[in-house]
Amino acid sequence: MIKKEELVLTDEWDKTFPKSDKADHGKVTFVNRYGITLAADLYIPKDAR
Repeated sequence: MIKKEELVLTDEWDKTFPKSDKADHGKVTFVNRYGITLAADLYIPKDAR
């Protein structure tokens, strides 16, 4: 079984571009097939269903 590594992610806006009011932003982590824990930014349009 692959063990997920705990990553420390910030809740602050840490991008070089301005934050949009048209999308919600969150951070996600997942383990790839090699067992490496990766972090990514997830953007969802505010009007998504």
